[in-house]
Amino acid sequence: MSRFVPAGSYQKTASQINTNLYGKAQRRDQTWVASGFNITNLSGGLVNLDGSLQPENDATPSSGFIPNGSYKLTVESVSSVLSAYCQKRDGSWQWATLDITRYVAGQGDIANIDGELKIQ
Repeated sequence: MSRFVPAGSYQKTASQINTNLYGKAQRRDQTWVASGFNITNLSGGLVNLDGSLQPENDATPSSGFIPNGSYKLTVESVSSVLSAYCQKRDGSWQWATLDITRYVAGQGDIANIDGELKIQ
């Protein structure tokens, strides 16, 4: 997987695993707009281009599940959300999400509990 997708037992019973970054980005005209970017396969950092988050080269290693980048100067309320299609005990599947903004690897296993992503 990628550096922005946490390890965990959930990966055995989940598919279409993604991590998305969300925030409120400032535009050039000083207005604010909801913005987001799929960071699942991001290799660098992010930049805010007039309210749109875009990839940028950034050699600085990120800590946790929030990428580095110049966007941090003009984006507030940043959160990182893990999403996956998770199998339930009855064999059916459903979408599940988990806010991993403050999750620290090794802080507990991320597990699929009957179709819900939980930190155990």
